[in-house]
Amino acid sequence: MSKIILVTTTFDSKKEALDLAKKLLEKRLIACAQLSSPMESLYWWKGIIEPDTEYKLLVKSVESLWNTLRKEIEILHPYDVPEIISTPVLDVNDEYKKWLLEELQK
Repeated sequence: MSKIILVTTTFDSKKEALDLAKKLLEKRLIACAQLSSPMESLYWWKGIIEPDTEYKLLVKSVESLWNTLRKEIEILHPYDVPEIISTPVLDVNDEYKKWLLEELQK
């Protein structure tokens, strides 16, 4: 049985994040997406510290889809160097896991 993963990425705009989430849902690469409120980010970019307002997109999928999911995000993401981080889920309630796996198999 596939292990559940959480994948995080960020965007400059809410619209870009929602557009990507819908595309990933339509391709059945994810079962669910959550978008955070705007947050302030600081990061190194081309030798200087950049401040930015970003939206965090958290999507739920399974380890067996990770490579395809990552490649799809890389293709569709507007950033030159997008954050694409996969985190394994150690435990999840049975009902949620069943729902998630069923949605990814349709």
